[in-house]
Amino acid sequence: MVIKEASKADISILLDILRKSFDGVAKKFNLTIENCPKNLAFCTAQRIEDDFVRGLQYYMLEDDGQTCGCVAFEKASDEIFYLERLAVLPEHRRKGFGTALVNHVFDQVKETGAIRVEIGIISKDMELKSWYKRFGFISKGTRKFHHLPFVVEFMYKEL
Repeated sequence: MVIKEASKADISILLDILRKSFDGVAKKFNLTIENCPKNLAFCTAQRIEDDFVRGLQYYMLEDDGQTCGCVAFEKASDEIFYLERLAVLPEHRRKGFGTALVNHVFDQVKETGAIRVEIGIISKDMELKSWYKRFGFISKGTRKFHHLPFVVEFMYKEL
């Protein structure tokens, strides 16, 4: 298993991973391009390119030469980073790749001197919430946004 930094040259690979990985979430929570166009199941190459422009750092995980997942993080402040775009292709799940990607983000963020990583998830996704709690993430509250058909739960982990 190798985790390497992605670049704009990898946009098509990232796009494929994000769309395929988030398709199940979209179906599970009845998300459509009409009611939730920003869900990553409906991601566009332009959106990923815009991510790079605004400073997201993407990483890709390869196993036996095949790209299986990705993650990104973004600096919110000197002390806080956002973990985003965590995705593992369905056929490669339950192999520890998601864990490896999250731990990679922790390592990268620690190197900056930041002390906290934050995430936002669908509040009703109990399996995902439980998974993040195993890393030590703690809920800091929920919020209903008018443009989203679900409640967002915000979580954080002190490093």
